[in-house]
Amino acid sequence: MTFSHNLNSFSSNSFINEFIDQPPFKSFKDLLKVSPYFLLNGEQIRPLQEPHEFYEELKAQIRAAKFRIVLAALYIGHSEKELVDTLKIAVKQSKQLKVHILLDCMRATRIGQTSLDKSPACLLLPLVKEFPDQVTVSLYHTPDLTGILKQFLPPRFNEGIGLMHIKSFIFDHNLMLSGANLNHDYFINRQDRYMLFERTLSLTSYFADLVETIASFSYTLKPTKLIDEDSYKLVLTNQPDPVTQSTLFRKSSSLIMKNFIKKWMRRCIEQINNTNSLQKFDTVIFPVIQMCPLSIRQDELATLTVLDAISRQGIKNNVSEDMFWKVFFTSGYFNFTQKYKEKILNAMAKFQLLSASPEANGFFSSKGISKHLPQAYTLIEKQFFSDICRHGKEHLIKIQEYKRPGWTFHAKGLWCYIHGESWPSLTIIGSSNYGYRSTERDLEAQAILITNNIQLRKKIHEELEHISEYTEEVTKETFQKSNRKVPYLVRVATRLIKTML
Repeated sequence: MTFSHNLNSFSSNSFINEFIDQPPFKSFKDLLKVSPYFLLNGEQIRPLQEPHEFYEELKAQIRAAKFRIVLAALYIGHSEKELVDTLKIAVKQSKQLKVHILLDCMRATRIGQTSLDKSPACLLLPLVKEFPDQVTVSLYHTPDLTGILKQFLPPRFNEGIGLMHIKSFIFDHNLMLSGANLNHDYFINRQDRYMLFERTLSLTSYFADLVETIASFSYTLKPTKLIDEDSYKLVLTNQPDPVTQSTLFRKSSSLIMKNFIKKWMRRCIEQINNTNSLQKFDTVIFPVIQMCPLSIRQDELATLTVLDAISRQGIKNNVSEDMFWKVFFTSGYFNFTQKYKEKILNAMAKFQLLSASPEANGFFSSKGISKHLPQAYTLIEKQFFSDICRHGKEHLIKIQEYKRPGWTFHAKGLWCYIHGESWPSLTIIGSSNYGYRSTERDLEAQAILITNNIQLRKKIHEELEHISEYTEEVTKETFQKSNRKVPYLVRVATRLIKTML
């Protein structure tokens, strides 16, 4: 669905017109019709580059938090005792500190590969037991997994139906956005993106409210009185059940989320109208969400709006290809939707598409059927490469694969360099992989960042340079290698399950 507000609302404050009409913001002014926005100073934003930096920052922020910690992720790894212990110490030290953790229900209740590997729910249960007034754990369940699917799809397979995939981490008035889960490999050798927003009261409140709003129609983790220390129950409060009342759940939750977006779009206008000067601001953040099961497609609309704006510059200015805007688009799982593919293939811009090599795919060493997923992504990548060649765009659209020994690749996002400049003016960071399941099945949250702060632009460029250091360009010869041959059954299966990838 599309959300828009009356742009005349901005005319009541001359500062916002002056601010938005300067480059680079003016090129993306249509985003005002799609999303709430927050004005910041680039000095408040700090990109991180390495997994260990992400982990150390998480622990440091937890230890420093005074009144709230809000964590949203797909799951917390079964071996993350250190992280849970850090939370426990923080809660013990301050009775005023409230902790709220939002995870996906199916992923959080799945046990590990051995009997000693507890599920994330069991890992967090002692915190809920010991600090019932301070710690809340919410588990979102998709309304798409019901009936026969719910009854017969085994663990792991049922997660293909839909997940809570948002990754946002809040500590008082600080916010960290990422695509990373809270698991050991994401802290060691799984490359992702991480961006810290410090002292950003309004933006942080938006993401805290987002988690609280999703939690309002999610299960709550509660201990039972049984002797088994790992025994728990999932409780819903005054909301339809997503499994047994999926139709009512969709209707109710969709209305809640639409009201959430409208509320924040009104609130951002009110904040601007109460601002006397915008001289201290040099950065705009547009937070966007995607929740197709709940009829929310804001992130998709915003991303298409950005891609349209990028292509429009090449057409409007009638520039040579040397001056086309340059875009880096990355996903850990190469499976762009048809809409994104068409925008990329038809854009008057230069694109570099970054994805994981088969060896850097997180499923490369998996057991069972999932070990064939890297082959499926190879097939999809090869098909897109063929489309590039058919459009005669090989000189404008390049595909690169991340290949770092001993590492996997999970980064996602977009960087835009305008007018041939050396540093990006726009980046998108968050949880979406821009594939069919991100667009059609999962819950996602992102932030579109536009800035003219030179130091921040340099840091975002350095972030991309760090990732690109380990990439190799894909050519026709790439798919002729023996290890890139895709078995017939995998080709058939890929066509059948493409929207689950």
